[in-house]
Amino acid sequence: MLPQLTNISSEIEREGARLRLDLSIVLSPLKRYWRAFQERRQSPRVDLRDLNDRDLMDIGLTRGEIDYITPEHAVRAIRDRAADLWSRGGM
Repeated sequence: MLPQLTNISSEIEREGARLRLDLSIVLSPLKRYWRAFQERRQSPRVDLRDLNDRDLMDIGLTRGEIDYITPEHAVRAIRDRAADLWSRGGM
């Protein structure tokens, strides 16, 4: 019986080694992508107001449109719509 146990354990070790190899193939690119993501998150952000008019034109914006695409404007618009619904008795 002991020889069978050693055969089984060696098969398990081989299977485990194969699985570790397969797992490292998957995890290696994920680790690289995660590191790149973290580095990108820590890099300084560019504010649209810091761009010159030429750069804004390249991305299809004018200086006057900056305030209309900011998150603050979106929140203000939602709040105004909700207030309008409340004033009309819609909610």
